[in-house]
Amino acid sequence: MVKDIDISLYLVTDSSLVPEGKTLPQVVEEAIEGGVTFVQLREKNCDTREFIEKAFEIKKICKNHNVPFVINDRIDVALAVDADGVHLGQKDTPIEMAKSILGPNKIIGITAETNEQAIEAAKAGADYIGSIAIFPTPTKDRGKDFKGLGKDGLVNLLDSIAEYDMKVVAIGGLKSYNLGEVIEYCNKNIKKGKNIDGAAITSAVVAAPDAKKAAAELAAITTKIEKVNTKTINAATPDYEIVKKVGEALQRIKQNSPLIHTITNFVVMNDCANGTIEIGGSPCMAHGLGEVEEFATIAGCVVINSGTLSSEWSDSYYLAGRAAEKAGTPVVLDPVAAGATHYRLKTCKSLLSSFKITVLKGNAGEISAIAGFGGAASKGVDSTGTVDKPYELVSKLAQQLNTCVCMTGAIDYISDGKKTISLHNGNKMLEKITGSGCTVGNLVGCFAAVEKDPVIAAAGGVLSMSIAAELAMKQTSVRGPRTFFAALHDELYLLTAEKFQRYAKIHVESWE
Repeated sequence: MVKDIDISLYLVTDSSLVPEGKTLPQVVEEAIEGGVTFVQLREKNCDTREFIEKAFEIKKICKNHNVPFVINDRIDVALAVDADGVHLGQKDTPIEMAKSILGPNKIIGITAETNEQAIEAAKAGADYIGSIAIFPTPTKDRGKDFKGLGKDGLVNLLDSIAEYDMKVVAIGGLKSYNLGEVIEYCNKNIKKGKNIDGAAITSAVVAAPDAKKAAAELAAITTKIEKVNTKTINAATPDYEIVKKVGEALQRIKQNSPLIHTITNFVVMNDCANGTIEIGGSPCMAHGLGEVEEFATIAGCVVINSGTLSSEWSDSYYLAGRAAEKAGTPVVLDPVAAGATHYRLKTCKSLLSSFKITVLKGNAGEISAIAGFGGAASKGVDSTGTVDKPYELVSKLAQQLNTCVCMTGAIDYISDGKKTISLHNGNKMLEKITGSGCTVGNLVGCFAAVEKDPVIAAAGGVLSMSIAAELAMKQTSVRGPRTFFAALHDELYLLTAEKFQRYAKIHVESWE
């Protein structure tokens, strides 16, 4: 599956509609200059050689403008010209076969005539679907009795696939005079948070005397498509601001690639380094006593993970933490298995009193042990049991330690003593792999390096792992823990601010 394609204004070609005196390549280039973001070459009335010749011409134009280019139906032509992908019909090559022929990096789109076909396409790994025609159109003959999907049908289709990470382009009879109406109807009536990602047009641009002007007019209308979570997160509420700030912080991570100095345990060192890279940071996994202070002063954040608790590593925690405090570098502490032994608990409490901790991140057993609060316990590095009053626990501990406390679990709780929130994303498959919790510490560190509010930083790190887990489990390649692990790290790499908006589930308990 190819991520983050822009199908906001999707052009489907038809040479028979090109105005006299112009060529199809001219029209396509004008349309792209006007705002077309995606091109499908659809030529039903030419032989294979002519199709290939046209495809090479259109591909060159699209490549020059960095616009994706797919072929309608013909996988052989897509292969011949090395197009960016293919758009399939329901009677064409199955999605799985098309993917195996074209390879994993090619775009696969398909027309879905029913909700069931749309769900099937999502499960098969399609990058996007095109709806059946919203309104009847002469560019595709479906018989005189065909009335079109209509606005209600489109909304129903969107609601049916709301749980899937697949884009949707509305198509069929869309013009400058009715596209805004369709978009407004979807904005107001979708019930499960999934909206269209764009509109596909043919005659409205291809047949226009000025394709650039026509495309620009339509492109302006598509900007009215509301981002998905505006239906579930109100712009005037704190949860909206949290998601917005998390997305902005992610963009800063990717732009600045902050150095994350990590002192962590043997088991997860590679995972934490990869997670840091995937989200956009730069990992430094140094624990030697002779260099940790220097690294702590130049890093964007220091992450201390107490999983490997030897005397030398313990000394490195103090050296790095104190150097970080002196340099004003944020510190994330992950008190691994704090409640498992008296020695671990004593060490973790000592660290908390020795230098400034920006975010204390642990599971329920670890946080409960540090707080001296009953309920959850530790079994090795794992947490068992539950906390009766999680909001109260994280809030009081945050006030007591003058830090931000992040307690992870089936529901995640974060508080700085004044602001307290819970996060409700994730997947149980995370329990079947090791290292995901420790990797969250590094993800929090990446956010803390670019975001001053520790609640936002903690939320960003936790949401990154939880949302990536949800998206990974939607991949058809996932069969068990190991394939999930690979998909999880792919999804961390593919995270965007838009995905936080789309999937984040946040409850604000208090926001002072």
